[in-house]
Amino acid sequence: MRTLVSVDMEGLNGITHGSQVLPQMKEYSLGREIATRSINATTKGIRSGGSEEIYVVDAHDGNRNIRASELDNRVNLISGYPKPLSMVEGVRSCDKAFFLGYHSKAGTLFGVLDHTYSTNVHRLKVNGEEMGEIGLSAGVAGFFGKPVVFFAGDKAAVSEANKVLEEAEFVVLKEGISRYSAANMPMETSDDELTSAAKRATALKGRIFSVEPPVSISLEFQNSGMADSCMIFPGVERIDAYTVAAQAGDMLHAYQAFRVLVSLSNTDHGNY
Repeated sequence: MRTLVSVDMEGLNGITHGSQVLPQMKEYSLGREIATRSINATTKGIRSGGSEEIYVVDAHDGNRNIRASELDNRVNLISGYPKPLSMVEGVRSCDKAFFLGYHSKAGTLFGVLDHTYSTNVHRLKVNGEEMGEIGLSAGVAGFFGKPVVFFAGDKAAVSEANKVLEEAEFVVLKEGISRYSAANMPMETSDDELTSAAKRATALKGRIFSVEPPVSISLEFQNSGMADSCMIFPGVERIDAYTVAAQAGDMLHAYQAFRVLVSLSNTDHGNY
């Protein structure tokens, strides 16, 4: 069995501030240390559950956060940017997917460092329903017929994941007090819970999360200039000053369109 572990950072135990997850910021080394420790605890459980091959995909920021030299030497690391499937690169050839350190969608009350792929995004809707990175990643996995059987993040993220994932193991790593604060558990406790839940998850068949085609996306940005920049993309419809919409034949192409629109929204506006 081949298992893919998609690793984000904001949902990990002990992480509450951007300086812990962004390169060149003062506490970034701590965030990387926590990520490595959490990955090793999770992959330990996966190995105990009998998975022969484990691939870890670095799914945070520029995708160069995880130090390969500090991982278990039986783990294969997928890193670097860009990757065709971004946060779930490698899912085509896996049997099951695990999501570790994921956070809640933008605008989630008590969601630690809540956002949707980019802080430019205020709200994303897929087929009329609000969605964040959890649904996007699970939807792409589902497009390839792969179940997500494990999810670990803060309490708000786990609540969001429960509405998307079925027949999965869930681990609450911390409970948000505000966007930038949380009640974190002892690291030894989170290590043990990640290992135990990962072992149980390897035995699960899981269920596919499918997004019914055709797929419509509606993307509301933080300011109108971001939406302006998206209008050069063919087929994009302007809904209002902040919002653009696009249509796709399936979830994979919807995900690709979403990523292009987010990239376009990053046009330099002079910090205005």
